Amino acid sequence: MRKLKVFISILSLIILTTACDGNSRPQSNLTPNASTEAGHQNTTLTYTNLGDKTVQSEVRDILISGGVSGKNIDKVFVWINDFNECMGSCESYSIENSWKTAAIPVVDYGEYAPMSELWYKQNNRQYGDVLCRIAAYQLIQDNVDIQQPIDKKDWECYSETQWLYSDWDAISNFSLIDFDEKEISEYFTLFNPVTISAGCSQDEMYQAIQSAWKSRKISFAQNKASLITIWIQSESQTAAAHAAVLIQEEQGYLLFEKTNPQSPYKATKFSTIEQVKQYMYESIHIEDARYGYETGDYIVMQNDNLL
Repeated sequence: MRKLKVFISILSLIILTTACDGNSRPQSNLTPNASTEAGHQNTTLTYTNLGDKTVQSEVRDILISGGVSGKNIDKVFVWINDFNECMGSCESYSIENSWKTAAIPVVDYGEYAPMSELWYKQNNRQYGDVLCRIAAYQLIQDNVDIQQPIDKKDWECYSETQWLYSDWDAISNFSLIDFDEKEISEYFTLFNPVTISAGCSQDEMYQAIQSAWKSRKISFAQNKASLITIWIQSESQTAAAHAAVLIQEEQGYLLFEKTNPQSPYKATKFSTIEQVKQYMYESIHIEDARYGYETGDYIVMQNDNLL
């Protein structure tokens, strides 16, 4: 999102924040995967928005057990507490302090209008909040090795029509984000869009990402913590439209995410990796459906592996 001088029109905010992309989503001629579309029935989610210190302590312990750095977790929890304080009265949703179980495929946090007005106008925040990729990177950065950062001039973040402008806006202006130059460089190297042939297959998307990450010399540590991303197509580019951190536990998984720039942080429990993959699709598809887009071809990745 661009830096807002005052509260701008609802339409502009919708275009600039939909599905955590950071740019507008052109209509796709592709259709969602039919088997995935049908697979969300009878789904049950157990989740929390971390509004309670007891739940925060529990989730922190799980992240620590997965090998996530304590200092990285503590920084994210500062962001969580700031967000929950700012947005606790949002009309679009209720922040769940403890664990809640609901028979839904994904939590619907509602229209962007009231949450955006609260964030920008009532809280007088003149910048976008932390979004999914920033929260995921803050937690997982010690698990990612980037030996060949791309040139700063090639970061796709300097114009509000580019994929990562919302990220640039938040990182540049939000005082609670204190990435140093190396972290910023690695961040935009990791998440910078990848060039594809328009309308290419899912396998071609994956191969293009693999090739780009190989040229950037990106590799991941193999432990209980991993980066989960869902990649979508936008004309001749593919990029991570949503990102989260997954912790493998003895009896399942915990997925940690910032759901959208002005919607809550969330930790969700899953029994299988297939449920995680389905959830990542639903998190994108719910917003596409709300605003009349087709989700199109997509892939979900765990680190650099295809799910």
